[in-house]
Amino acid sequence: MLITLLIILIACFCLAKFAYNKIGGAGENTVTHEIGEEVTFEIPKGSTTSDIADILLENGLIENTIDFKYKSKSNGYDGTFNYGTYTIVAGTDELEIMEILKQGANVTGIKVTIPEGYTIDKIGTLMEEKEITTKDEFVKAANSRDYEYPFIAEISDRENLLEGYLFPDTYFFNKNTDAKVVVDTMLKRFSDVMNEERMKKVSESGYTLDEIVTISSIIESEIKVDEERALAASVIYNRLEQDMPLQMCSTVIYSLGIRRENLTLEDLEVDSPYNTYKYPGLPKGPISNPGEKAIDAALNPDDDDYLYFVLKADESGGHVFTKSYDEFLEAKAQYKQQF
Repeated sequence: MLITLLIILIACFCLAKFAYNKIGGAGENTVTHEIGEEVTFEIPKGSTTSDIADILLENGLIENTIDFKYKSKSNGYDGTFNYGTYTIVAGTDELEIMEILKQGANVTGIKVTIPEGYTIDKIGTLMEEKEITTKDEFVKAANSRDYEYPFIAEISDRENLLEGYLFPDTYFFNKNTDAKVVVDTMLKRFSDVMNEERMKKVSESGYTLDEIVTISSIIESEIKVDEERALAASVIYNRLEQDMPLQMCSTVIYSLGIRRENLTLEDLEVDSPYNTYKYPGLPKGPISNPGEKAIDAALNPDDDDYLYFVLKADESGGHVFTKSYDEFLEAKAQYKQQF
């Protein structure tokens, strides 16, 4: 009796597994591509959404056909896909894949590279120049909470809501792509970058994710030499721990909304929650969209006592880091001598 029951259970399990794979589970024909690798495939005429999901799974462009079919229906894409030969970059967000399939194979994807440290405003301008979406639509989409990522609920209400979370990378979009699809694609990339290991370090840091992203954005905006990023992170943390104002010029520039080579005393008095000369602690939110190196620096600061940094006089773009104010003034004087 026991043996018979065991045989029945095994048979049921096998049937269930077969049915799961058949209707769109993990599948057995997935292949692995490097992120950014171009994948070319054919969608035959008359293909249903289910057929297309199978093709995408077989080409390693999606992980699960059930999810793809559900998202295509819930987002209004079901039944809108076109046949033809497509080339899609591995790692492309599912909603962007749907948009590409909707536009048709005759539409060429537009390559756009978002530099580290770009703001929402700059990204919007670039997207409009590339004719991917308008700047106004992009900025509006970047101020919405209507995205399915848990970190969004933790962001406090502020202007440029998703600043810091639109991950700088190379993307491929179609002309006139929905701005929310563009933003969602960048948010997904951020979510992927903030993997389990990095999120563990966030938890261990004593700071919230939003604070870490804010610190990363300051590092990205202030530092261009990779070897200095962890040093700059230590300066920020040391100042915060000693209740010293951060006094970061990049935060003032962000609050002004314009780029200036030299800030005036009047600039330093601008009444903004992003002005770290006027208000203590971190600014209200990120001041740019940082890349991986800046994020890793914020999560792995150097262990030292530096409290100041100033540009070197050699025009290398590097900085002199000091522990005392007198040393800082000396380095600053050397920098000014070149003018």
